[in-house]
Amino acid sequence: MSGEPVSLGALSPQELMEVRQSLETELRTMQQNGVTLQSTAGKFAAAGQAVEYLQDQKQGQPVLLPLTESLYVSGTLESVDSVLLEAGTGYYVERDVPGGIDYCRRKVLLVRDKMEQLGQLVKERQAMLGQVEAVLEHKLGEQQQAAAAQQRAAAQPVGPAVAGQQK
Repeated sequence: MSGEPVSLGALSPQELMEVRQSLETELRTMQQNGVTLQSTAGKFAAAGQAVEYLQDQKQGQPVLLPLTESLYVSGTLESVDSVLLEAGTGYYVERDVPGGIDYCRRKVLLVRDKMEQLGQLVKERQAMLGQVEAVLEHKLGEQQQAAAAQQRAAAQPVGPAVAGQQK
């Protein structure tokens, strides 16, 4: 493709069906990404709450550490002055507790901003899909009318019938 905008009316029904399928696939992917972003925002919010919880705790105090959402192990707090945060893909950063809280808060805001941007894209793609479906429906209706007109024309007799012709 050349990247030039093309009028939907200039496309054939087959091309419109391909565009519709592409938009539907893109929308499904965007919606899945939205669910992932929402889950990520929830995890950062929960991490921020866990770091806030540390502010009120004392060194040596017993705690339950979450390995997953449903699996915890017991442990004791070694340090309540700093936290180790996953920065992504196996990288970790050490921060003081207020820095850890701020880090999680900023991540939640960033992810929510991305969710809003994705929501706008979804609305745009849904509008495009509606336009494509309307043009496709119109073109298919025109094709059906043309086919019906051809059938009617083929069913009509070619010449006038002459009654009473005898030899």
